[in-house]
Amino acid sequence: MSRILIGEPCQTGLIEVYADNLLIEACGPILSQQEAARRLIFLPTVPAATTSPLPRHLAEHEMANLWRLHVPSEPGIELALSLDVLIRQGYVHRNPGRATTWQRIYTQDSADTHTAVQLALFVAGLSGAGKTAALERALHLKPQVVVHERFPHLLGPVHQLLWLKVDVPGSGKITDLVESLARAADAALGTDYTSKILSGRARRGAVMAHEWLARMACHFPGLIVLDELQNLFKIETKVARSRAKSRSDRLLLRVVDDEALKFILTLTNGTKIPFVGCGTPDGLAAFGTRMSTAQRLLTGGYHRIDPDPSSRDGFFRRRLLPRLEGYQWLRNKLPMSEEIAEELYQLTGGVPRICVALWIAAQRRALAVNANGLSAEHLRHAASHALAPLRPAIHALLSEDPQRLAQYEDLLPRGFG
Repeated sequence: MSRILIGEPCQTGLIEVYADNLLIEACGPILSQQEAARRLIFLPTVPAATTSPLPRHLAEHEMANLWRLHVPSEPGIELALSLDVLIRQGYVHRNPGRATTWQRIYTQDSADTHTAVQLALFVAGLSGAGKTAALERALHLKPQVVVHERFPHLLGPVHQLLWLKVDVPGSGKITDLVESLARAADAALGTDYTSKILSGRARRGAVMAHEWLARMACHFPGLIVLDELQNLFKIETKVARSRAKSRSDRLLLRVVDDEALKFILTLTNGTKIPFVGCGTPDGLAAFGTRMSTAQRLLTGGYHRIDPDPSSRDGFFRRRLLPRLEGYQWLRNKLPMSEEIAEELYQLTGGVPRICVALWIAAQRRALAVNANGLSAEHLRHAASHALAPLRPAIHALLSEDPQRLAQYEDLLPRGFG
């Protein structure tokens, strides 16, 4: 938790509508694209160059740190910049130095001035492509909570909630969603609103949502992020999906709970709190086709984070693989040649999370057979054993065959193709 005092200098750029707004000052400086990229990257410690590598039982623990590797892609950097715009713009009409802000809070009226705008964006990508990692890294460029020791029209310190992210529960129900949001907010703010919302009343979703939003008003939430948004919809069985012979034949996903969708609309239409939805392409496509007001939920854009289409393309070949090459725990190092790059692509479909998993599993295999260095054979063995359950989905992804892709609800997008 970060503390910021009223009047503490915080350069946010020469943007007139941001002036004299301590909620925006709490967001810190506006980053350039280059500075955002520098702050987004996370590189675990590279293995030391030595003729005496770590013994197997220690190397396996050290290489597990590679799971934390984050190399930002261009879409990931653009997403971070978009989030910064959303959160600051969402505070323009909620300046606590203005009487109209408090009038809306105390009367719970909608923000209906000309300065209040609906702000939302979607993030979509295949499972493992890095959308959640990109989103979380971008959010953590800012503190989640800022404490203002003094605050206009209030006594005592005020805890400002800059962002809140939760996964949509598997049930897709409004009651479970609001409870998840309330518990996450309590954990960040040190409050106990959840017990008050749940006690002494029936668990009616709309009532819970209204009460939680009312309690959050004085914490000025800057951004509400819902990941796994596809959980709002019922996924058809694999048997039913496999019957579809083309994209147009595919069954539409059905909404689980209309109140959950109404809650999201309340965020954007009523409270004007910026909203971010994140999920697989099919889930977000269903979200769009379900709502006639979908265009208002794309104010901040639609960010796609997908694997590169070949082993020779930008992020995979020029950014991810060169980083992976440095993380080898055996005596002899495997050069990242074009042949090895193509092998990795064919074995992983270019999906970053699978690629990192394969790189680790292959080295564990090499250590297990007392090899002096990593080889293409170790990569193939890891793919066919440690990662064997993923092979059908990877083959479908590489095939680009709509009928094969349709068997996996998170591979073939509907409508956003």
